Amino acid sequence: MASRGNPNTPSKSRRIANRAKVQKRNAKNGVFKAPRGTRISSVLTPTSGPLAPLSGKKARKVEKAKNHARRRAIEKAMEQEGEVEMTDAPKTTKSKAEKSDGGDVDMETIS
Repeated sequence: MASRGNPNTPSKSRRIANRAKVQKRNAKNGVFKAPRGTRISSVLTPTSGPLAPLSGKKARKVEKAKNHARRRAIEKAMEQEGEVEMTDAPKTTKSKAEKSDGGDVDMETIS
């Protein structure tokens, strides 16, 4: 008796016939594979390379980098115009720092 691979699966010819049937039905209904998500496009996009669509994670990184670059450009333009963004003043001023330097007392030298 000839050996058979797995008798519980359809034969190769039946698989090909079923697939052809499904493809014909999809062609009649106008169903086609969208390249990504639910976006409707008749053109397949590449999965790699410069023309490939960005993943969600990469898109967030690029957006963050764009925002940072925009902020730096605005700061540079403000600096060239002479405008300076106000920041908090330092906690100690020079006069307070000088007074505290002269006022240090060594506890060991007192006794």
